[in-house]
Amino acid sequence: MRSINVVFAVVLLTIALMVTSCRPPELEQAVIDYNGGRYDNAYTQVLSATEKYPDNEEAWYYLGEIQGKKGQIKEMMESFNKSLSLKNTYQAEIDMAKSNYYGKYYNDGVSAYNAVIQIEDKKSEQGIKRLDQVIEDFTNVNYIKNDYMANRLISISYQFKEDDENSLKYLYAAAEAKPDTALAYIDLGYHFQRQQEFLKAAEQFKKGIEVDPKNQECLIRYAESLDMAEKKEEAIAAYKEAFEVVPDEKAIPFNLGLLLFKQANAIENDEAKKKETMEDAIFYFEKAKEIDPNIKEVYDLLGTLLLQLQQYDKAKAILEQGVELYPNSSTVWQNLSFLYAKLGDKKRAEEAFEKSKQLQEE
Repeated sequence: MRSINVVFAVVLLTIALMVTSCRPPELEQAVIDYNGGRYDNAYTQVLSATEKYPDNEEAWYYLGEIQGKKGQIKEMMESFNKSLSLKNTYQAEIDMAKSNYYGKYYNDGVSAYNAVIQIEDKKSEQGIKRLDQVIEDFTNVNYIKNDYMANRLISISYQFKEDDENSLKYLYAAAEAKPDTALAYIDLGYHFQRQQEFLKAAEQFKKGIEVDPKNQECLIRYAESLDMAEKKEEAIAAYKEAFEVVPDEKAIPFNLGLLLFKQANAIENDEAKKKETMEDAIFYFEKAKEIDPNIKEVYDLLGTLLLQLQQYDKAKAILEQGVELYPNSSTVWQNLSFLYAKLGDKKRAEEAFEKSKQLQEE
C-alpha cells in the first residue's frame, strides 16, 4: 500500500511539474508573487514575460489581473483583449474580472455624483474634487463597456465645470451607447438650445421623435427650436403634428396659438390670409382653454383675436370670464374696455379702462 501511495504522489508531482514547466520562469515567479499579494513584484515579472513571450495568453491575462489591482483599468482591458486575441483560455476569468470592476467603479461613480449634488458651490475646491472623481470613476466604467448613464453623468459633471466641449463630447457618446432612448437626444437638444444653436437643437429633438414618436418633450421642443430658429412655417407644422399625437398637452395648442397669433399680426395686404390665420389661432387657443381653463394669457390673446374679427359676443364672454378669474390683469380689463366701447356701452368702457390704468400703475 505504501508503495502505491508513493507512486501516486510521484505521478501528481510529475503532472504539476509538467504544468508549471510550460510557464516561463518570469511568469512562474509573477504568479507566485500575485498569489502572495506582492503585486509590484508580480507586475515587474509579468511585464518581462509579455515582452519575452508576446504570444503567451497566460502572461497577458496575469498582466491584466495585476493592472486591475493597481487601478489601471484602461491598460487592464488592453491586456485582457490581447490575451483573448491569442486564445480564449481565460475567457471566464476575464469576464468575471470585468464584471467586478464594472460594478465597483459604477457604484463608486454614483456615490461620488450623489456627493456632488449635495455641494451647493460645484466650482468650489471640494466640488471640483468630487466632479473629477465622478469623471474618473465613470471613465473606468467606459473602458470596460461604453455605458449610456456613465457618459451622461460625465457630461453633467463637465457641464458643472462649465466645460461645454467635453460635456458635448460625452453627450454624443451617451447617444452612441444607447441610440434607442429619446433622453439621449433630449440632452443633446437642450445643450444646443443653451448654446442658441436652435437648428442643431431641432435636429436632435427630431431624432428623439424618431425613437419615441409620442415623446411630449421632444415634440414640443422640436417645434419650439424651429420657432426660435425663425423657421416659422416648419414650427407651425411641427406643433400641429404634435397636437395630433398629444392632444391633451396644453402647452402644444397654446404655443401653436401664440405662434399663429404673431404670424397673423405680421400679415399685410392679404386680409383673407390674415383672417384665416387668426381663426386658426382662435381654434388652438380654445383647445388650450378646454384642457386648462386657468391659463391666464389665453383670455387676453383670445379676446384680442375675437375683437379684431368683430366677434363681439364671443369676445364678451371670454373677457368677462377673464376678469372674473384674473381681476388683477390690466390687459384683460383693457380689452374689455375696448369691447364695451365697440358695443356702445360708454360707462362700462370707461370703468374698465380706469381699472386697467389703475392696475398698470400699481
